[in-house]
Amino acid sequence: MIANFFKKLMMPLAVMVLGIATAFTTTSMSSTKALTLVQGYKFISQADPCHIDTMCSNVVTPNICTSGTTQLWGKLSPNAPTCDVKLYRP
Repeated sequence: MIANFFKKLMMPLAVMVLGIATAFTTTSMSSTKALTLVQGYKFISQADPCHIDTMCSNVVTPNICTSGTTQLWGKLSPNAPTCDVKLYRP
């Protein structure tokens, strides 16, 4: 009888706690990913050393961010004249 009461009370509570934990995990994962995307730039010429291209990530992974066969780079700040920050595929 006590085991039956325990099941009826604790099972819904356990499901609710699991659902809340999953919701928080999903929210934190999506907001973290959004914050890691940065603008990728490619070198065209000395006159255009930082040409805007594809969005990349600044989170280190084994895959570098490219556009075709050209490696893309990032800037330390939006107004920086050079693009020398290594970027990776999101």
